[in-house]
Amino acid sequence: MTDCRAARLLVLLGFVLLGCSSNHHVSPWPRVESFQPLMTPSSLEEQLERVASEMQSEGLTLVHEVCGRFDDVEGFCIRGYEGHDDLGHERNALRVATRYGVVMALGPPSAEEAARGEGISWVVRLADRWDSGTDINDDGMPDVVVVRASKGLEIWGLHYRGASPYPMDGVVPMTEAMDIDGDGRPELMAAVPTRAEPVKPQLVEILEFKSGRYRPDTPLVRRYHAVKGEAMRDMPTEAAAVQMAWHRFRAGEDVADVLKALDERIARMGESSKAVRASLRRWRNWLASTMAEERRGRE
Repeated sequence: MTDCRAARLLVLLGFVLLGCSSNHHVSPWPRVESFQPLMTPSSLEEQLERVASEMQSEGLTLVHEVCGRFDDVEGFCIRGYEGHDDLGHERNALRVATRYGVVMALGPPSAEEAARGEGISWVVRLADRWDSGTDINDDGMPDVVVVRASKGLEIWGLHYRGASPYPMDGVVPMTEAMDIDGDGRPELMAAVPTRAEPVKPQLVEILEFKSGRYRPDTPLVRRYHAVKGEAMRDMPTEAAAVQMAWHRFRAGEDVADVLKALDERIARMGESSKAVRASLRRWRNWLASTMAEERRGRE
């Protein structure tokens, strides 16, 4: 019985070796003299050397570096690179390394993306106050801020072995930051585009970090909108009516009540202001669809 098992094992091993042999199209192993290049570097310095080699091959130059620590043992380095392609289009790249590897890599853009201006930029200091590489949102992890063309600000949380962007629940990409309540943490904000309309309200979306994401429905944000909306209650213009409706929405008031107030405002408008009336109704419909979409997203 033992001899039979040994024979079967030799036959099986023969098939395994045959399966691993080269078919002259794909080599089972890289042709190297040593397996050392295949081993993961065990130090931050080695990882940074790999990053430098990659960026040199891309023709990009190191323009900024920030290094920090997760704790007393583990560290990280953030590096930003810049350059231009043969047509003069700007190309940027961001790399974050720990001793475990490159945990965050954005850019450089392809030639087509660079031609369309679709690159990324590292925001070393947000609003001249909050530094990438520090814990911006007070969740215990260092953060990195980037701005992506047409997509606004992104904030990424760093881990020993990876990085991930925080979800943002705004209706428009975020573009700015400010500390609304003086707690030392930034709230993100952005203006809603007014479009080509006769009625041009100044709508501002504000997001606060809460429960792992940036949200427009936290108590702080709702209080802010409640105060702003109350201050506009007696303003007579159509733009003010839309702004007040937006503030009431974001303050958490009943959607049906807010839309009813706008409908009554539209109904009172005379025929002499058809263009303004139509514009106000389009804003009313935009507000209704925006709130409905948010409700569906939460369900």
